Amino acid sequence: MKKQLIFRPIPVLTKRMFRTNRGRNLVAILAILLTTMMFATLFTLTQSMSRNLVEMTFRQTGYNAQASMRGLTEEQADLIAGHPDVAELGRSIVLGLAENQQLTGQSVEIRWANDAYARHSYAAPTTGQMPQAADEIALDTSILDRLGIPHELGQTVTLEWRKALSGEEVTTSTFTLCGFWEGNQSSYSSMAWVSRAYADAETHGVISTDESQVLGLYMVQVNLASDQNIEGTMDRILADTGLTGLAYNVNLAYSPEMGAMAAQESMPMYLGMVLVFIAGYLIIYNIFQISVTADVQFYGKLKTLGTTTKQLKKLIYGQANRLCVIGIPIGLILGWLLGSVLVPVLMGTIEGEAVVSASPIIFLGSALFAWVTVLISCLRPARLAGKVSPIEALRMSDADGGSRKKTKRHRGTASLASMAWANLWRNKKRTITVICSLTLGLVLLSSFYAKNAAFDMDKYLADLILADFELSDATSEDYMNLYDPHGTTLTDSLVAQVEGQEGVEASGHLYSAQIDWQMDEGTLQNVAAFYTEDKLADWETYDAAGAQQLRDVLETGDGSAILYGLDGIPLNAITQEQYVLEGSFDAAEFASGNYVLAVGPSLELGMEYPVLPTPSAGSTVELNGRTYTVMAVVYPLNPVTQLTVQQGASDKFNLSFIIPSEAFRQQWPDHTLRKLFLNVDDAHIDTVQAFLDEYRETTDPSLPVASRQTMAEQYGSETKSSAVMGNAISVVIALVGVLNFINSMVTAIVSRKREFAVIQSVGMTKKQLNRMLVDEGLFYALLTLAASYLLSSLAVGVVVRAMVEGGFTTFRFTLLPLVACTPILLIFAILIPYLCFRNLEKHSIVERLRME
Repeated sequence: MKKQLIFRPIPVLTKRMFRTNRGRNLVAILAILLTTMMFATLFTLTQSMSRNLVEMTFRQTGYNAQASMRGLTEEQADLIAGHPDVAELGRSIVLGLAENQQLTGQSVEIRWANDAYARHSYAAPTTGQMPQAADEIALDTSILDRLGIPHELGQTVTLEWRKALSGEEVTTSTFTLCGFWEGNQSSYSSMAWVSRAYADAETHGVISTDESQVLGLYMVQVNLASDQNIEGTMDRILADTGLTGLAYNVNLAYSPEMGAMAAQESMPMYLGMVLVFIAGYLIIYNIFQISVTADVQFYGKLKTLGTTTKQLKKLIYGQANRLCVIGIPIGLILGWLLGSVLVPVLMGTIEGEAVVSASPIIFLGSALFAWVTVLISCLRPARLAGKVSPIEALRMSDADGGSRKKTKRHRGTASLASMAWANLWRNKKRTITVICSLTLGLVLLSSFYAKNAAFDMDKYLADLILADFELSDATSEDYMNLYDPHGTTLTDSLVAQVEGQEGVEASGHLYSAQIDWQMDEGTLQNVAAFYTEDKLADWETYDAAGAQQLRDVLETGDGSAILYGLDGIPLNAITQEQYVLEGSFDAAEFASGNYVLAVGPSLELGMEYPVLPTPSAGSTVELNGRTYTVMAVVYPLNPVTQLTVQQGASDKFNLSFIIPSEAFRQQWPDHTLRKLFLNVDDAHIDTVQAFLDEYRETTDPSLPVASRQTMAEQYGSETKSSAVMGNAISVVIALVGVLNFINSMVTAIVSRKREFAVIQSVGMTKKQLNRMLVDEGLFYALLTLAASYLLSSLAVGVVVRAMVEGGFTTFRFTLLPLVACTPILLIFAILIPYLCFRNLEKHSIVERLRME
């Protein structure tokens, strides 16, 4: 028996209407495509940012396993490795730290490790292999460069190291290079892998469980089968193996704080998604609203033939789904590609190559968000189509289909401008939607620009660097081995060469020494008055050891003092009027050597404080057997005072003081220069940079050099990401607004072909009709600009001002993007109606009068 085909009218109508309205469909597809593209871009950036932040934290902690343990025996490690929840166990034995002269300031740990430990420590050889023979070693390329060894297997490597960090005996060992890899610049320590045979020979096969002893310390990295509930899994592993008392550390990348940081970094993306939803809703809603209004008589006829409200809504949603099937896949591809371009820009400051995520969440989430946006946009138009009655449908036109209000009749001749204005408000919803869509993009563009323009380069650099170039001793910021005041990096020869370079305009020097100091009664009273019990309790929550040091010094008065010998650039910088917290600075008196400057705490500048935790200005202090008068209390500039403490210094609460460099050198003639500051004229910046680069390459790779130009480039890299992201969102939303405007103007003109033919038949000329249509476009533009200037002024003057308060910013009120967009919008407002009019004139008046 032949199967009877069932006629389904709604799918057939949906298919035929889709084919008929190709122009309208094209605009709708473009709108859906742009909306999906931005959702996909933001999802890509969010997923990629989270992934890159985790990777960056892995590199900073030095490994990517979920947990690590130290001070256990090899037998205990075997028990852990055998647990079913452990996927892989990395093992390592520490021998000591390399102390070659060329490695000053760089921590190099000499260890044995298995392949898993090396691989998960970003230190697996990419050329060659891990050491097997007793005389083999594997190093990263940064250490090879410092040692002046070519990147070639078989090279001879000599390391000097101590088995006990506090001991005097130095061991010298010679190895053959068997492997190397690119160094992990984010990690503080580099690895020098030796063989198990060498490690056993040096430790005599004895594994240390004492964490205070370096030689023979056994460490493991625990790679779990799952990232979920790491602490619970580790506790279960230790309980099952009978090792409950052992301590472990969870990798920082898996900590709740990391999740909170990733969420915070993703907040701009989530805000962008909200804005994209609003922009997408405005245009898609407007398209379907116009579509329903244009086809209202058709829907009325369907109602006459018996079509139900549910079927009409199904017809609208059927068209929307067909448009989504075309627009969403293309938008997903373009959005992911755009995200792939933006991810390296957004993550430009991290080490290594930025990873672009291709997670299914990106495509599923973006498609779902775009589809929901389309469905929500169709709710009201579908309801309008379902409610329409056949009789009302025959009377409705491009104007609103609501209640008819009485209009006042005006005497006199109607002007083209007044007719254009009246036409604009025949469909209030469409007009308001278009204006809102355009205004949203312009306001966002102005706000993002003002926020980015508030970044202040001078404020940013003032906190990081005081001169065009700053050269430091290799141990100046060595937080592991601490500062060696008898360093060999800034030699007299180097200082003379650098200061003698052409173009050097000014220089400055910084020396330092740390001494034990019995605080006087006046200083102790100031410290106690400043650090109240509330402040101490708060301090203890994040630095219990530091707070205890303060309690000890208040009880005994036994503290330490850090003395800085300054001249030139750093002294001039730290004694500027805005940095003097108490007292006043007299350069001539200070140069006499009878005065000191006390360094105060990092407080908000410009505020008055009743007491500071330092000796008061005008009081006397005894330092290193000499009595000084405190001339002033100054603010602690980071390039001067944020330095590591001195080797062998007492672990006590300390205060800092500044004396002239000449006075410093008289007391500590054997202390070498710690930092050299140079200002160079613009014409010779590159010349001095080239000299320093060559010196580091040929003479001393360990010389730390910071330049203002490099810092400025880093600053540009950091701010570029937020600027690119904000401007990209704004531009796309503005494009959506322009598309909405074009669609509305074209639809309004096309739907009134017959009306224009009627008014032309009673005497309106082509020029007048063209002028009226252009006036309509200009009214759109003027209303949009009025709303944009008003809302942008409020957004920039209130919201952006509050957002950029403090930090490295200086608020500047600007509406430059809006000013730049004004002529562009006016040109569109004239050009689009004109082109529509030209297309309209292809049909004669008689032809248009016959059109329905």
